[in-house]
Amino acid sequence: MKKIIFLVILAILVIVGWYIFVPPSENYPEKNFVIEKGEGVHEISRRLVDQNFIKNKFIFETYVWLRKVQSDFRAGEHTLRENMRIWEIVEVLTSIGETNERDIKILEGWNNAEVANYLDKGEVVSKDIFLNAVESYKSDIEDYEFLSDRPAGASFEGYLFPDTYRIYKEFPAELLGERDKETAVAEHIIKKMLDNFDQKLSADLRAEIARQKKTIFEIVTMASIIEKEARGEDLAKVADIFWRRIDEGIALQSDATVNYATGKYETQPSLDDLKINSPHNTYKYRGLPAGPIGNPGLAAIRAAIFPEANNYWYFLHAKDGQTIYSRDFEEHKANKAKYLQ
Repeated sequence: MKKIIFLVILAILVIVGWYIFVPPSENYPEKNFVIEKGEGVHEISRRLVDQNFIKNKFIFETYVWLRKVQSDFRAGEHTLRENMRIWEIVEVLTSIGETNERDIKILEGWNNAEVANYLDKGEVVSKDIFLNAVESYKSDIEDYEFLSDRPAGASFEGYLFPDTYRIYKEFPAELLGERDKETAVAEHIIKKMLDNFDQKLSADLRAEIARQKKTIFEIVTMASIIEKEARGEDLAKVADIFWRRIDEGIALQSDATVNYATGKYETQPSLDDLKINSPHNTYKYRGLPAGPIGNPGLAAIRAAIFPEANNYWYFLHAKDGQTIYSRDFEEHKANKAKYLQ
């Protein structure tokens, strides 16, 4: 007990000495320090040492413990200077203040063009630059194993995982390299989305996909369709209908795939739209379309992997949003007359 008391007193004396003898830090250059969500004191102090903001983890952590601010650290980007006193660093890292971050919210089912439109309207990055960055983005297959079965020439459609992301308001100059600012921002966002996809598609899900002798590309493509065609508990039912249609050689006849091919957003595509000659037109061509028609969320991906067995072959959405299922084409025609007229 005496030893513990001695160590605490010694730490307090060292910290006090730090306050007294460390010179003012105003003349040192400012640098960014980012606290990630969920990081604890140990991770924060380790990175403060690595980035030369503090010299000793023990002193820092002892001061934090004495101040009882272990849970007060704020996630986000903070501005620090080398050689700041510990109390100054803790004050900055536990204060709400202004941060160089903002949130963007990418919705489930948005295709890459819709993501680009959202980012353009939010003045994050221009639409054309984002789409060009998506098209030219170079990913390392060793980093993103889930892309290994993606056909040659396929885009990143389907893999830009929808979620809420924290990004820089002003992109740090030191991260630009030889890139222009907007391209750097676009690639920063793309990497966050691919990293998120990699995390969300767990090892168990990948093992189940392999067990079913399907590819991740096929699952993502199916998930992108049912994301547009269903919601909630209907996702897995619709997935079962579509997988069985493929097994039986019946066209999927998904309006969402036609809309993707035409670039329209029609509740019911026109007869001319249904005839469009596109590998994404599942009225004209059987099986899965050429690739994903949007970026599905985890619920849709799980539904594509774990479809809910049922006896239906058709479905439609009534005007009130309810999903109406049919066991055969005659019942489907009757339901269309009843719910869509």
